[in-house]
Amino acid sequence: MARVLLMADFSESYANKLLKGITKFSQEQDPWTVYKLPLSLRDNGKMGQVLDFALDWKADAIIGQFQSCDEASVFGHHGILPIALDCPQSPSVCTISGDSLTAGRLCADYFIKKMVKNYAFFGLNGKNWSEERREGFFDEIKSRVPRASMSQYEFSDPNASWRYDPVKITSWVNSLPKPVAILACDDIRAFYLVDSLSHEPGLRIPEDVMILGIGNDESICELCSPQLSSLELNIEEAGYSAAGLIDELLSLPSEERAGGIRNIVVKSSYIMTRRSTDSVVHSNQYVSRILRYIHSNITDHISVEDMVALVPMSRRLLESTFRREMNTSIYQYVIALRVEKMKDLMIDGHSPGEAAEILGMDYKIIARSFKKLTGITPSEFVNSLE
Repeated sequence: MARVLLMADFSESYANKLLKGITKFSQEQDPWTVYKLPLSLRDNGKMGQVLDFALDWKADAIIGQFQSCDEASVFGHHGILPIALDCPQSPSVCTISGDSLTAGRLCADYFIKKMVKNYAFFGLNGKNWSEERREGFFDEIKSRVPRASMSQYEFSDPNASWRYDPVKITSWVNSLPKPVAILACDDIRAFYLVDSLSHEPGLRIPEDVMILGIGNDESICELCSPQLSSLELNIEEAGYSAAGLIDELLSLPSEERAGGIRNIVVKSSYIMTRRSTDSVVHSNQYVSRILRYIHSNITDHISVEDMVALVPMSRRLLESTFRREMNTSIYQYVIALRVEKMKDLMIDGHSPGEAAEILGMDYKIIARSFKKLTGITPSEFVNSLE
């Protein structure tokens, strides 16, 4: 039976998901004892007290947000296995870190599929994970969207990251071309955006400003108004892997553990779409009208003839205008949107067959399109969520 200390406050949601993965692993073995410590002990310079407590408590391992890998290694010198969170990969300490570049790219891909032309990043200066998410986000946009406009805003004082100025934030957003898609480095920063813009009636979410967070902390995302879309991270899976690594290394003599040191990567999973990005606005009023029709009728029969009746265009002119503005045909746009809606339905717990039925589609037809656009079958997508 292992005794493990957890010292983290990325967010209560992050720590709890990590703990859930650890608990899942421990229940498959002899039950473990896990004790949560407040991160304020680190910030108040009391790491010596944490070490003393760990020794008195007879801890086998500690998972924590250390200020440096050197600080974490002190625990190893006393026979306590350290795993560092939010720390650069180290040859001397096991670490848990996110694939932030990939997270940024996935968020860019999500916005690019909405045919957005204006992009911005809302980050936290001095944090590697924020800077890497920004890098991945902008690199993906640069490679796929010619002449895209890009901007960024960053908090300059990470130590006061809980304080924000709605006036400055709103002024920055007002300066951006619209409509604009903004990726926040995490859900907390995304909340700052949503809350700041709630006091500015001239900026509508998502019509003028689409906002996407990272972390999918439901306590934040679902209390925002409008509710916040966010990238889910496989934190629970990382917790399970961390527990497996602890179990593996504790079975070795202390002097042999260095050979098993490695980094555990928190992988990106899927984007939970909520109201903050559910926009169908386009600068071309006729294309915008068609997009609203498609999104409103995505679970029903969609008719090009009905679309033609909505705009002063012939069918041929409508189709050519749509292709020019959206870089895809009306048919392909509808198929891609139905695949995205099918993902959302399966994330919400529907089976592939139920999702297809809700969308009013023959399962074999939508499954072929799903495999073509995503590279996996609907059933494989459901399995990836487990």
